[in-house]
Amino acid sequence: MISFQELTSTFLSPEGDALNMDAPESWAQGRTLYGGLSAALCHLAAQAHTSTTKPMKSALVCFVGPSSGHLSGQAETLRQGRSTEVVEATLMAEKGVGTRAVFVYGDDRESRIRQSSLMMPEVDAPEDCPDFFGSRRPAFAQHFDCRKAGGYQPVTSAPEGEMLVWCRHNTPVGDDQLAALLALADVLPPAVFTMFAEPAPISTITWSVEILQSEPVVDNNWFLFQSLADHTENGYSSQAMYLWDREGRPVLAARQNVTVFY
Repeated sequence: MISFQELTSTFLSPEGDALNMDAPESWAQGRTLYGGLSAALCHLAAQAHTSTTKPMKSALVCFVGPSSGHLSGQAETLRQGRSTEVVEATLMAEKGVGTRAVFVYGDDRESRIRQSSLMMPEVDAPEDCPDFFGSRRPAFAQHFDCRKAGGYQPVTSAPEGEMLVWCRHNTPVGDDQLAALLALADVLPPAVFTMFAEPAPISTITWSVEILQSEPVVDNNWFLFQSLADHTENGYSSQAMYLWDREGRPVLAARQNVTVFY
């Protein structure tokens, strides 16, 4: 099993062709590389291109096709401003574009307004919660610890699409905390999956991410995830996703558009 730190080090290796690697089977999600890892590799490609030190503020990720086989990363700056930089990054796969992402990196600025309606739900500590995936653990999930804190589990004919889960990396993550956060933030299956009576194909199309902390510390720390299916119809599901650190501070807010073959 290759750890997240080892994997990203291989992708960024200065020896040979940098930003190249073969997709490891232990990080597979069906026939493609795990989506959170694909987004993380796009971020690493963007960082290798720009070397910006500005905090990431948002990311728009499109899962174009399967990220499988030999992978390579490339990036270009779309705009360089005084306080923000916009970078597009692409993860190329053997059959074409696998994942394409646009990242916005921006300096913090002073503001007279500070507010948040994102209050962390009251739940038990992760040490007191049961395993989330159980026997239905996909290949990539072996790199994470996930504990059910509320909501429902996949494929249980649940009355609504909601998951409330503690999650963390269970291998070393390396120095890039934003890459580790992106890799962790997509660990749960789409929330509508809880409403399925039996397994069926499901796939994320787009992922919009907003980073709410300028310097999140991910490492092997626990984070509480809430995933909510807002609307599902005509074979597509729209969902909201939120992450809090163990101190109850909001870390990330996101949305996903998901195809549903059920």
